[in-house]
Amino acid sequence: MKILGELQRQSKVAYVSPYMIGVIYAGLRQNDKAFEFLEKAYQERSSDISYFIRADLRIDTLRSDQRFQDLLRRVALPH
Repeated sequence: MKILGELQRQSKVAYVSPYMIGVIYAGLRQNDKAFEFLEKAYQERSSDISYFIRADLRIDTLRSDQRFQDLLRRVALPH
């Protein structure tokens, strides 16, 4: 939570990847918030999402969720 708070403070004055915030929420098992930020990363075409989403172990808890499969499809990466 401390890291999350710091990233959110930093995001008010500098760019912070929403993907990284989503990763933290996934680790906290707050899946709805995680998907909110992953969706934001997708919408702003963050390079993090296309680079990390397939193999990022930090988001393994999200993989069984249909929203994750939808996001993978939209990022246009093979499942």
